[in-house]
Amino acid sequence: MKRYLKLYGAILVLGISLFTSCAKEADQFTNDGNGGANGIVELADLVPRASSTAFASVTKSFLSQPEVDCPIVVNYTGVNGAPEDVTITLGLDNSIVATNTALTVLPESLYTPSSFTLTIPKGQKSATLNLKLKTSQFNFALTYALGIKILSTSSGILSRNYGSGIFIIGAKNAYDGVYTVEAGSSVLRFSNPTTPAVNDVLNGSLAGNPNMTLTTATANSVVITNLRWAGGTSSVSGIESLTATVDPVTNLVTMSSGVNATLVNRTGLDNKYDPATKTFRLNFHWNLTSTKREVALVLKYSGARP
Repeated sequence: MKRYLKLYGAILVLGISLFTSCAKEADQFTNDGNGGANGIVELADLVPRASSTAFASVTKSFLSQPEVDCPIVVNYTGVNGAPEDVTITLGLDNSIVATNTALTVLPESLYTPSSFTLTIPKGQKSATLNLKLKTSQFNFALTYALGIKILSTSSGILSRNYGSGIFIIGAKNAYDGVYTVEAGSSVLRFSNPTTPAVNDVLNGSLAGNPNMTLTTATANSVVITNLRWAGGTSSVSGIESLTATVDPVTNLVTMSSGVNATLVNRTGLDNKYDPATKTFRLNFHWNLTSTKREVALVLKYSGARP
């Protein structure tokens, strides 16, 4: 019996220990803990990471401008906030960025930090470091990032998982975003260069098809994704890296595809961008000497890309 009591006692202690450990981890990204001297200090923007990922990360994108603020928020968890004025020192650790070969460390010439020393006032739960970014000088062919780390805190417990991470920083041009497919959008498929396909259910209006995403490629070009045939269920293939390049002076647009050199503007039809309404009117075709396809698109800006 004594053996069983000892065994039950050990299991109880182990259970309490595991619960306490899990509770500490669960307090990340929440304000459910009591905070106080045991509050967790963490980089608030980081996305919860998988166990297989070395560092948590977050992507922040900004319009291409001479100067724009990039906020880096530090949290002090718990409903009670900081028990006193808490001084937190941040620093750069770009060895973190080196763990991802697709990333390029953001050059010092392209940003200025407000201060790497922050203060969370007593009773408050956060403080913000602002990086002044010179996004108009970004090289759009590169994916920039900074490794940011909490070096010290005068109170609280430094987060094990979210005390450092990768901040991927991108610039968006003026055309980047999510667009709705408006009336006037259509597709026509041909069985040969001159004969439209008969009874082809993929022909017809594209109005109301799922939203399309325009992603910055260069200062004046965007890659268009999620183009679908009539009906909105089947994706158009064979013209991947569909790109619209805008002349910033005339707002005229040149269409191209990174995988299909036959894709070009349709002569005599509109290919232009209206900055007042944030609307593209595009007319292009491809496979001109075989099974030609003609597309007309009216795309209206709906909102920022996630």
